[in-house]
Amino acid sequence: MARGWESKSVEAQMEDSRKEKQAGGARAGHGAAKVRHSREHEDLLLAKTRLMKDIQTTENPRYRQFLETSLAAVEKQLAEID
Repeated sequence: MARGWESKSVEAQMEDSRKEKQAGGARAGHGAAKVRHSREHEDLLLAKTRLMKDIQTTENPRYRQFLETSLAAVEKQLAEID
């Protein structure tokens, strides 16, 4: 009889653990989206910095035009995600 109660207790603990993991998974998904957004924002800022540096150092007008177009696209993406 004691074994029956013990196994039910284990089953209840396992069920509680499953419920906690499911609830935690929903919260973790939200946290993962935040991290992804932050990483994307950081990547765009780094790209913007690099483009601005390249624009300042290039002497080729066609390449400068390309870099300026790329910079405008990066700035647009930054505005969209903020």
